[in-house]
Amino acid sequence: MPAESSTAAPARAPYAWWVVLLAAAGAFALTMGTRQTMGFFLSPLNTATGLGVGSISLAFAFGQLWWGLTQPFAGAVADRIGAGRVLLAGVLLVALGTYITPLMTSTWGLILAIGVLAAGGAGMAGPSVLMAATARLIPAERRGMATGIVNAGGSFGQFVMAPLAAALTLGLG
Repeated sequence: MPAESSTAAPARAPYAWWVVLLAAAGAFALTMGTRQTMGFFLSPLNTATGLGVGSISLAFAFGQLWWGLTQPFAGAVADRIGAGRVLLAGVLLVALGTYITPLMTSTWGLILAIGVLAAGGAGMAGPSVLMAATARLIPAERRGMATGIVNAGGSFGQFVMAPLAAALTLGLG
């Protein structure tokens, strides 16, 4: 019997990879959509926390840096313990950071909520882990298309979440 190639995807039910692909694109849509709409909440955050635009902007800036730094480490951890666990932890951190943000009363609290928890969670549930997990499960001849679809999910999330965030801000304050 010929040896199996290391680039071959594991045998799966026909077209089951579409479910994986759509789930990865959906997860990326949620994390990127949430991260990229934070600017809509600048004024309400300023009102809720009273910390000023400078403190909120610092937390956002730290978040951008932390999001990028988190991804290679998240990928390494996903290789050891599994992408599903890392993705779940990332989504939970985004939810926690987002939930506690308006409750913060100091600049350091905002940096923790926005810049560490939410941004780190988005990095854990971000493209490095999603692309690697998808590539393992997608047939080799479809990996280029799969990568494009997952990336498009992130863009779609920004497209959908921006008007949703604006509507929530206008409707709920």
